[in-house]
Amino acid sequence: MAPSPGQSTRGTKTPRVLVITYALDPTADYVLRELTDRRVPFWRTDLADFPDRSTLTTELLTEGRWGGRMGDELRGVDLSEVRSVWWRKPTPYSFPDTMSGPERRFAASQAKGAVPGVLGSLPGVLWVNRPERNADCTKPAQLAVAARAGLRVPETLITNDPAAVAPFAARCGGHIVTKVFGSIVHTEGGKRGQLYTRRVPPDQYDNPRIGLTAHLFQREITAKAYEIRVTAVAGKLFPVAIHAPDGPARLDWRRDSSSLTHTPVGLPHDVVRGIHTMLGSLGLVCAALDLIVDSDGTHYLIDVNPGGQWAWIDLTRESVTHALADLLEKGTL
Repeated sequence: MAPSPGQSTRGTKTPRVLVITYALDPTADYVLRELTDRRVPFWRTDLADFPDRSTLTTELLTEGRWGGRMGDELRGVDLSEVRSVWWRKPTPYSFPDTMSGPERRFAASQAKGAVPGVLGSLPGVLWVNRPERNADCTKPAQLAVAARAGLRVPETLITNDPAAVAPFAARCGGHIVTKVFGSIVHTEGGKRGQLYTRRVPPDQYDNPRIGLTAHLFQREITAKAYEIRVTAVAGKLFPVAIHAPDGPARLDWRRDSSSLTHTPVGLPHDVVRGIHTMLGSLGLVCAALDLIVDSDGTHYLIDVNPGGQWAWIDLTRESVTHALADLLEKGTL
C-alpha cells in the first residue's frame, strides 16, 4: 500500500507520530505535509485498515507496558516509540462480507477492545484527542459544561414529548429551531443528504412524530450579527468571523459555504476564559467551536466538534496547521 499524501518515508527507523484518520482527509494532509517538511516521522492509518491491511502484535512486558508493532506490509509503528497520536476522523473497522452479521459485530468489539485499548494504555503519549473524550463530547454534555464554564448557551429543550414543545416555544418568544445531536449527514434510499438546522413553525409544535425519538430544540438567535468558528489547539485559539448573506446560509451557514465571507475577529476576555475552562473540563486538546454573536455583542456557544474542519478557512489555515504540527512533533502539552 503506497504512502498517503504527505506521508513521510524518511527519518528514524519507525515513526513517533501515529495519525488515525480516513484515507481521503484533506484537512489532515496539510498537517502531514508540514510534518514531512520538518522530517518528523509518522505513520498514517485508519481503523478501516484493520484487520485486512494492518496488523497488531503486542505482548505485555514485565514493566507493565505493551511492546510490539502495529503496521502494514510497508510501514508501521514500534509501540515503544509512539510519542503522539492524532485521532482525527477514523472510519469503522472493516471485515469480509463472508462473515455473518453477528460475526462482524463480535469482531468489531474485539478490535475496539484491542486497538484503542492497547494504544490508549501506552505511557507518556500525547493524544489529540483521546477517543473516549471525543465520544463523551455529546451535545447535552458540551452545552452543560459550557454553561458551567460561564459561557452563554441558547435556551435548550431535549424531549420526545410533543406537548413540551409549545410551552418551551412560548418562553422563547415563539422562535425556536431544531438540530440533530450528531452528524448532519444521512443516507436514505441510496441518496446522501444533510439535516441542517431548521426553524420549527407553530403548526409543528405538537407533531406526533416528535414522540418517535429524542429531539433537540433551541431558542433561535433572531438578532444574529455574525458567527464565529474558533479552532482550538492546545490552549491556542484561532477565531474567524463568518458572515452569511440573507438566504439559506443565514440560519445555517453549512447550507451554502460558497456565499460566506470571513474576517479576522477577537474574542472577549470572559469568552476566552470560558472556552479554556470548558475545553479543560471536556478533556479536549483540539476542537472546533461555533458561536453566534447577536446585535448586542453577546456571544452564544452553539457547538463543540472535537474533529471539526478548519482547513477550509484561508485566514487561519496556516496558523492551525503549524500549531498542530508543533504539538504532534513535541509530543507534550
